[in-house]
Amino acid sequence: MKKILLFSLILIATVSCSQKSESSSEISLTEPKFSENGKPVVVVGTFGYQDPLFNDQNNKPTDIEIEIVDYAKGIEADYSTREKENAYYDEVMHELDMALISGNAPDLLCMTPEDIERLNSLGALTDLYGLMDEFDELKKDDFLPCVLDGMTIDGKLPALMDGYDIYTAAAKTKFVPKEYENWTAAEAMEFYDKFHDKMDFCDRNEESSLADYMLMVEGMNCIDKNNSKCDFSGVFTELLQFCKDNPVQVLPKPVFSKISDEQRRDFFADEESKGINDVQLVFPIRIDGFNSGLGQHTYGYFNKEELTFVGYPSENGNGTYIYPSSALFGICSQSGNKENAWNLLCLMLRHQPILEKYMSDGTRGIPVLKKQLQRDYDRPADYAQSINNDHILYNAIEQDGGSITQEYKDMLYEYILSVPANPYRTHTLQYIIDEEIDPVILDDRSAEQAAEILKNRIEIYLSERS
Repeated sequence: MKKILLFSLILIATVSCSQKSESSSEISLTEPKFSENGKPVVVVGTFGYQDPLFNDQNNKPTDIEIEIVDYAKGIEADYSTREKENAYYDEVMHELDMALISGNAPDLLCMTPEDIERLNSLGALTDLYGLMDEFDELKKDDFLPCVLDGMTIDGKLPALMDGYDIYTAAAKTKFVPKEYENWTAAEAMEFYDKFHDKMDFCDRNEESSLADYMLMVEGMNCIDKNNSKCDFSGVFTELLQFCKDNPVQVLPKPVFSKISDEQRRDFFADEESKGINDVQLVFPIRIDGFNSGLGQHTYGYFNKEELTFVGYPSENGNGTYIYPSSALFGICSQSGNKENAWNLLCLMLRHQPILEKYMSDGTRGIPVLKKQLQRDYDRPADYAQSINNDHILYNAIEQDGGSITQEYKDMLYEYILSVPANPYRTHTLQYIIDEEIDPVILDDRSAEQAAEILKNRIEIYLSERS
């Protein structure tokens, strides 16, 4: 806590003038660096990894040099327990804090959403809206509006991501009409009350738990980080009790290398394993791009029936979970090289991995730029990654190929554009929520007891960091 207070006092004093004016001339800026051949150098701060974009020889800038500063260098990582993992993380962040305090800030930062929020609250990050207005590389209209809306904090844009995934849930429209898209928790529990003797609320496999995600989404809605307060009574407690009373079925995944071709075909033809019959009410869906996977998990597995994106039920009806494809990118307020840092960031956002027709991978989640999403929308059916690919959009029972309909394709496109792409969340708070909901599901404590424990733990955590 002392370290955070020290950092806060010194950094706020250093960049306080940035709150008075957006003009960089009023901020104590670092001196721009130049290479031996005279090229400007953009210093990029990272945390134990080097983003693949910096390694792509087809995406290297020709007019600037990149200097990578790894703040995790020389710090031994220990992930054996959560406490040791947090201690490692704190030590790495201390190195960055000292760089900022000493005036040696990098130009561009690759950080977690949690750290972007922290530094932004201290005025340590540049408002990227201002750079869009000042420079010509990318403008607001180049971005998906949902991305800018979701990443804006108090009217400012502290960071951007180069791609993201949407974790959500869907139901067959014949059960849940379209007007219940992004339904509330009360609506979800009311619907299931009508069907509980006929079907399960959801299915679950070893990689995706709808129950865990919906509790996480609603749990984060219960936390007021600005005032260090939280309240888990009410909707969260009701949902937690609902999950306890309606445990999801765990469907095992076969190890394909150890089963016969006939067993493999039987697995993909199994209606329950793919959720295309009427055994489950809702189904978890991951949207990692406008690609063949999205077509397979919706149009294919839903037996070409119309679907409703209900999301993870929550009090405000915004039940989606956004996961960035990589770190978020922010530009330090102290940087004296903002134009080149912005140009490098724009180059990364426009990055186009080479994707041949036969390749089934090559996208990095949903792109944040309109032009790139339109490219994915328009990709012809003979690309393996295309949402129109005939070979992947089969009915799991009949094995009949066929392209996705235009109406269905447009519905998926519009849904992506409608989801606020807000990635900000505090991992430590998520860990705490996750730790306290498991004993309820296992019937070791009541939902009300868990709500009280969560309130106490999280308010202590927030007050120590306020």
